[in-house]
Amino acid sequence: MNATTVATLLPLLLLAGEDPIKTSFAVLASFTWEEGKELPAEVKALDEKIVSISGFMQREVPGGAPVGQFLLINDACGCNGTPKLNEIVFCALPEGVTTDIKPGVVTVTGKLYVGEQKEDDIVIALYTLDVDEVK
Repeated sequence: MNATTVATLLPLLLLAGEDPIKTSFAVLASFTWEEGKELPAEVKALDEKIVSISGFMQREVPGGAPVGQFLLINDACGCNGTPKLNEIVFCALPEGVTTDIKPGVVTVTGKLYVGEQKEDDIVIALYTLDVDEVK
């Protein structure tokens, strides 16, 4: 599949008959995160739900080629400095699908997973999203 395929994918949420839950970084970043601390109920309630969230796309690795995964960062951060872990959603497109990094604010829809994800006993993510659509 090519970069334009993602724009024409039939979102899985339509197959599931669910409308996406509109959420925002105002919800996801509404607390001071501390490792091991329980996440707020309104954030945990989004786990494994089909959501729609807006923010800025950012590459995980340098380059100019289309990507299969990207970071969605808080549109209120002004893209200055390093976002906090609860201001980043790690987004992955379906296997074999890529997209260009788009300038400005985009809206991403897909299944959100909430919770501390560790690698070598270090928390590397709080939010990951299996992307169905990028607009």
